[in-house]
Amino acid sequence: MNYAVIFAGGIGSRMNSTTPKQFMMVDDKPVIIYTLEQFEKHRMIHAISVVCLEGWIDILQDMIKHYGIKKVKYIVKGAETGQQSIYNGLKAIYDDREDTSGDIVLINDGVRPLVSQKIISLCIECVKNFGSGVASAPVADTVGIVDDYGQIIDIPDRSKCYSLKAPQGFYLQEIISAHHQAMNENKYCFTNSAELFKYCGHKVHAFTDSGVNFKITSPADIELMRIILPSWLKGDENNNE
Repeated sequence: MNYAVIFAGGIGSRMNSTTPKQFMMVDDKPVIIYTLEQFEKHRMIHAISVVCLEGWIDILQDMIKHYGIKKVKYIVKGAETGQQSIYNGLKAIYDDREDTSGDIVLINDGVRPLVSQKIISLCIECVKNFGSGVASAPVADTVGIVDDYGQIIDIPDRSKCYSLKAPQGFYLQEIISAHHQAMNENKYCFTNSAELFKYCGHKVHAFTDSGVNFKITSPADIELMRIILPSWLKGDENNNE
């Protein structure tokens, strides 16, 4: 079985809005629904777990019903950190399965709505071939490693630097085990699942993503989505697996 965990627990402090960014409207549809629709229509995704802000769960349930999303089987509330919130979403699936061997889970931001059908397929394929799959893109700018005093202490080879995005795919048993290891070591500082997975001794494999699969973090991103959306919805990458 293949699952998706959609993290929609952020408050979006940079949006300067009382509405969390995942619930903001783009062309009369919430951002989170665009994201869910992509996993809903993918034939290789069997069920979805959504991690949601506690006060917005009822609103999300109404949206899911209104837009005809059928694959959302679990809605769980977020926790204090993103890492803990994602664990809640994973655990809902894990606890509901008698045998998780071979189960794959794709973790995606609720505010990364332009994830295409092709990218979802590539992520699943990468997990099957390499044990993990992380959407990534080459960085456009030179990257510097900076210390606490603002001193650039290293400049890595840009040709080997990639931006790690989402979806990030893993075998369910292995990513749950990695979360348990981190919790046993009182480690709650990981900003994404790939970082946690690598810390726990697993190999993390990257695959190349498209440039439009961006995460919405600011009002400018909402406007960019509005511009891109019409052509993106018609694109082959989005409509073919």
